[in-house]
Amino acid sequence: MNQITEAKTIRLELFAPGMTPLHRAGLGGLACTLHARQRVRDAGSASRLELPFQFKVNSDSIVLHLPESAQVRGMLRTLFEFGFQINADGLIYLPGQFQTPPDSAVLADLQAGSLLTFLQHGSSRKLAKNESQVSHFDSENGDWEIPVTFRKCSWFKHQTGWKTLIDSQGELQNQAVRIDGAIYPGASVRHFAYKHQTAIKEPLERVLPLYFALVGCLSLPVNRGVGVLLIPEVKDLREFIRLRHSLNPQHAPGYRVTNAADAILQAKLRVGARLGFSAVTFQPTSWARQQKSRVKTCEVGALDDSTMDRFRRIYAALPPRIVSRPESGSALSVSSRIRTFQTGYRVDSVVRPLIAENLAVLAPWYSGFSSLMSRINPVTGAPFRDQVLFERRGLRQLVSDQGLWEQVEEWNFVKAIQGAVTQSRTGNFRLRGMRFDDQLRLKLTGVQTVGQLRSVLTDLFDRSQAGPAQRLGWYRSLTVLGDDWQRIRDLSLLALVSSGSRFSEGHSLRKTA
Repeated sequence: MNQITEAKTIRLELFAPGMTPLHRAGLGGLACTLHARQRVRDAGSASRLELPFQFKVNSDSIVLHLPESAQVRGMLRTLFEFGFQINADGLIYLPGQFQTPPDSAVLADLQAGSLLTFLQHGSSRKLAKNESQVSHFDSENGDWEIPVTFRKCSWFKHQTGWKTLIDSQGELQNQAVRIDGAIYPGASVRHFAYKHQTAIKEPLERVLPLYFALVGCLSLPVNRGVGVLLIPEVKDLREFIRLRHSLNPQHAPGYRVTNAADAILQAKLRVGARLGFSAVTFQPTSWARQQKSRVKTCEVGALDDSTMDRFRRIYAALPPRIVSRPESGSALSVSSRIRTFQTGYRVDSVVRPLIAENLAVLAPWYSGFSSLMSRINPVTGAPFRDQVLFERRGLRQLVSDQGLWEQVEEWNFVKAIQGAVTQSRTGNFRLRGMRFDDQLRLKLTGVQTVGQLRSVLTDLFDRSQAGPAQRLGWYRSLTVLGDDWQRIRDLSLLALVSSGSRFSEGHSLRKTA
C-alpha cells in the first residue's frame, strides 16, 4: 500500500486501497513526467541536469527517495515546475504527455479541453482578457490553415500544487489534504454551511498522483461549452510510459470529439483495443449554468478486433472535415503555382456519435438511427435530420459495406428499401406541398406498432414502379426480420437517407462551418 517511511521514502502503489481510475491515471502521469525529466537530463550538455532526488518506476509502483528534510521543499518545487509548464505563447505545456514539444496549435486545443474539465474555475488559472490565435497547418488533406483561438495563461494551480504537500515546518504533510475540482474534476464541498466537515480530503500519497492526473488523462473539447475527460485504465506504469504519447491525436481534426464514446474509440484506434478507458462528459446544466458539471460517464473495456475494425471503417466514411467559407475575390487562377493555405474550419459528423455509443455497448451500429430523424440538435437548435442529409455519401458507403452487417438479412432489407424508394421517386407518390422523402420520413418516425410500420412499408412497395417479382423479393426481406419494429424502423430510415443524393455536401458544409 502507499506509504511514507521515516527515511522519507514515498512508495506509491498503483493498486493501493483508495486508488480510483483517476488516481491510477495520475500515477501514470507522474511516471511519464519522471521519464520525461530523465530524458531531458540524458540529452543535456556536459553539465547534465541532475535530479534533486532519486526514483524508481516499477510496473506497479513508483518509489521516491527524498533528500534531507531541508531539501524536500526544493525537490517538490523542481518536480512541479518541470511537470507543469507554460510555453512562450502562453499555453500550458505538460512534458510528460509528449516525446518532443508540439506545435502551439496542439497545445491550444489541449488547453481548451483542460479549461472545460480540470481548470474550469477562475480560481484555478489566470488567463488574459483578450484572445490570441494560432493555427494548424494541414497539408495531408489539402493545404488548410485551421485557426485556434485561446487566452494566454500566466499561471495554473498545478504549478504551485507542491505547497499543499508541505507543512509549515517544511516537512511532508502528514495531515489529509483538501482537494477540489482542479485536481479531481467534479469534486466539491458537499454542504457550504459545513465546508470544513464536508470537503473531500486525501492523504499525501494519494494527492500527489491526483495532481499529475492532468498529465495522465486527455481532455478534449466537444465545443465551447462541453468537454470530455478521457481517463485511461493504467495497469502497468512502464507500459503506460510507452503508450502515453500515442494517446494524443495525430491530426488537427482529432483534437475535437463528438462525445465520450467517440473519444474512447478514437483513442483505442491510436493505442490499441485492449486498453480500457473511462470518459466523463462535462457541460453546463440548468441548475448550474456557471460551471461544467459531470453529466455522463462512459466506460469501455477491452474490445475485440472486429469491433475496432468496424469503427475504423465508420470513421473513414464519416470523418471530421475541414471546410471553408467562400470569400469573394480570393480564388487563385488555375495556372497559379504559388502554394497557399486556405483558412478552414472543423466540421464533424452527427451520425458517428450515435454509432460510437452503439459500438461501445456492443449494440448494432445503426440502433437508434430514428432518433436523429426526430430530435433537435441542442447546439444549433436545428433538427438533426437537416445535418444527416449532408452525410449521405458516407452513409451509402457504410450501407454498402457488407463487413459492417452481422446479419445478411439486414443488408438485404436495406437494399430492398433503397430500391423501393428509388422506384417511388420516379412515380406519382407525392402529396401536394410535400416531397416524397419528407412524407415517408414522417410516416416512419410516427409509427408506434409493428402493424403500422408494416402498413407503411407495404404501401411503399405497392406504389413503386417495380415489377411483381421485385416487389415479392422486398416483401420476403421484410418478413424475415420478425416483429422487432424499432429495428426495422431504424433500418428503413437509414435506407431512406442513404439512397440517392439531392444535395451538394460541400456547399452545405461551408454554410454550417
